[in-house]
Amino acid sequence: MQISNMLKMSVILFTVLFLGACMYPESERAGQVPSESQIEMVQQAVDRFSEDSGGLLPIKTVSDTREYFEYQVDFARLVPDYLDERPAISYEAGGYYQFVILDAEGDPTVKIADLRITEEIRSLRLRVEGMGENVQFEEAVGPNVYQLDLDFYNLSENPTVTSPYSGGTLNVYYSGGEEFVVDYREEIGRVIEENDLEFETGDDVRQVLYEYTPVVPIYSPEITVDENNEPIFMTNVHKSAQ
Repeated sequence: MQISNMLKMSVILFTVLFLGACMYPESERAGQVPSESQIEMVQQAVDRFSEDSGGLLPIKTVSDTREYFEYQVDFARLVPDYLDERPAISYEAGGYYQFVILDAEGDPTVKIADLRITEEIRSLRLRVEGMGENVQFEEAVGPNVYQLDLDFYNLSENPTVTSPYSGGTLNVYYSGGEEFVVDYREEIGRVIEENDLEFETGDDVRQVLYEYTPVVPIYSPEITVDENNEPIFMTNVHKSAQ
């Protein structure tokens, strides 16, 4: 009788735990949802480290020259003196996000890069490279930005990545510089509209994404606005209009 009751209790407990887990997205269960408090915690640790070291920053020595990845936070220098542990969402703790520092020489500011985008881009690159040395295009979607030939690569729709800003989808294209790029124009336009921002053609408006959120727009080409304040891909002509 006691064994039977224990078995019933075990089943009930398992059911409760299972249902509770199903109520939340996997990313939330794994502590993968970035919060301002986590970024602020690392920012404070970086600031204290800099103060104690005479202005030095806790950054890794890396050969990664991709935009936004040049200055990556080195948690080995922060834990345990400035942080109890690495943030659960950080790549170093098995998470999805790389903590980076922007404006390292002026006003060092901690932000995060969503590495799931990197993985999706890597998978797409392997697929394309496996189909031949030369990349096949379909049409231009902007100056020096092209859509892949979907039929050639057996794709039913244009490749996308999940937006770290809205959870929606962002199109992936190919640039004349032989790199995959993510189209953040819609997200930028949303931030501009929600905050009633005004820019001039030639301004790099990608900044609004990491000024109004903690996430940097990796794999993004330069983006400016047209005469209607609508985000467009930047060209040298736009830059010269400044």
